[in-house]
Formats: sequence, structure tokens, C-alpha cells
Amino acid sequence: MSGSDIATRRAQPGDAQAIGAVFDAAVLDGWTYFPDIERMVPMFEPDFWDSFVDEISAPDVLLVAAGTADDGLVGYVGTKIESSELWVLFVRPEAGGRGIGRRLLEQAEQAIRDAGRDRVILWTHEQNQHAQRVYRAAGYVADGATRTDESQGHGFTEIRMIKRLAD
Repeated sequence: MSGSDIATRRAQPGDAQAIGAVFDAAVLDGWTYFPDIERMVPMFEPDFWDSFVDEISAPDVLLVAAGTADDGLVGYVGTKIESSELWVLFVRPEAGGRGIGRRLLEQAEQAIRDAGRDRVILWTHEQNQHAQRVYRAAGYVADGATRTDESQGHGFTEIRMIKRLAD
């Protein structure tokens, strides 16, 4: 599977469980800084993913990347247009390095640009060095803002990254 074999489209209700599977695979691979990540996944019940997809409405965007029938969904990205936020981006680990995440990121940025916004903000785990490298390579800069959150009893810090959008 190469990046050119992948098509992106808006998420549909039937994608919900596959989106959850992408999340689980990506989290197991990428969030190893949580000492018991294997116990934490799956983080959400199946009905969460149904609601996750159902509750996205315009102008917000939820896009998926899909390959052949054998590949299924390999990634997804979501935007919150009003706040200019890219709020979620995950790619299956085995699909990494093929430009899929970059394509999803660019399409999310375009949706935000098309809405008349001049920047994109995102929050990423402070410990997620891989995600930070990807975002820096795409032109994002950490602005010094942080926030803390918790998941299944584990506290973590997120850093804010911003990218100015060219016209």
C-alpha cells in the first residue's frame, strides 16, 4: 500500500468502528509513554465511536483515508472550524511513512482556510515526540501554551502548536 493508493473522503456513519480501530492501533503504537497503555486500550466503547461520527456537523470536518477493501480505513482527521482547530489526527502505524498523515493534515488545513481562517491550532501530548516532529515538518510551531488533562487515571500535559496559513 502506497500513499497514492489511498483516497480521502468525508467520514460516514458506517466508518465509526473502523475509526475506533485506527485510534486503538495508533495509540498502542504511539503512546508508549503511558506505562500501561495495553491495559488502557480500547479507551472507548463502540457506541462512543458511533456518536463521534454522528455528532460531526458542518462546518466541522471529519475526513478518513481509505485504501483497498483489504486495507480499509488507515487514518482520519477532524477539524473544529470555528476555533480553527485541528483536534484529531491518527494513522494506522503500518500505514505510516507513506504521506497519508500529511495528506489528511493538508486537507484539514484547507478546510480551515476555506472557512476564512488564517491559522490552525492543535494540541498534542508533550511526550509525543513523533507527532511533534510531523507537525514541525508541516510548519507548526509550539507557542508555549500548555494544558493538562487525564485519561484513565493518567495525567498528561499537552502543548499547543500553531501554523499560519498562507492565502
